Amino acid sequence: SSGINAEYGGSTGHVHTHEFHKERCETARAEFTSHGLQDMVTCYHRNVCQDGFAVTDCADAVFLDLPCPWEAIPHTLRAFSPDGGRICSFSPCIEQVQKACAALAQHGFEEIQTFEGIERQYQLSRKRIWEPFVGNQRHKKYRSDQRTGDKATNGWLNAYVKGGPKKDGVGHTGYLTFATLPARELLRSRDQNEGSRDTEQKSRDTEGDVMEGDVME
Repeated sequence: SSGINAEYGGSTGHVHTHEFHKERCETARAEFTSHGLQDMVTCYHRNVCQDGFAVTDCADAVFLDLPCPWEAIPHTLRAFSPDGGRICSFSPCIEQVQKACAALAQHGFEEIQTFEGIERQYQLSRKRIWEPFVGNQRHKKYRSDQRTGDKATNGWLNAYVKGGPKKDGVGHTGYLTFATLPARELLRSRDQNEGSRDTEQKSRDTEGDVMEGDVME
């Protein structure tokens, strides 16, 4: 994926990719060189979940393919440029998506959206279920007894519509989560406004406590 991103970046863009495993990092570097992408891609041997990213204040977009993306999300704030940018995280399990979305919201990301990668076709079918009478339900439509032809008096035949994905395709799904990080100046002004509102609220609460104390005296 780093090579594809480098192609999209063109001559003015640059991809900084990080690999935890040393041998895979060296293999990736060799492949980038063999494809003539060594000037557009820099590969770092680094654990971004613990040590953060090797770049600061320059990223326009971040792509995460990690078992624990929520651990790397806080470090992306330093990697993004002051103008903010977009982030994409791939996860195969919905529990990973839930934790990643919570971390994104906690650190100021907006427009958080998740898409499922696998395409599945759903099918509908009708099913008739025999239901016994409960209480006074004799107004229900009777079912004819298949053996005698007489109307049954102990229940009725109800029709349902059920739906679900077709089972003819076996595959593992995946989820792509996207979000936007606003510019730092905007985030800073929001934090200041929220801080001012909190201070005003605490002041009003304190005044209220004093008034209540005076009344109690």
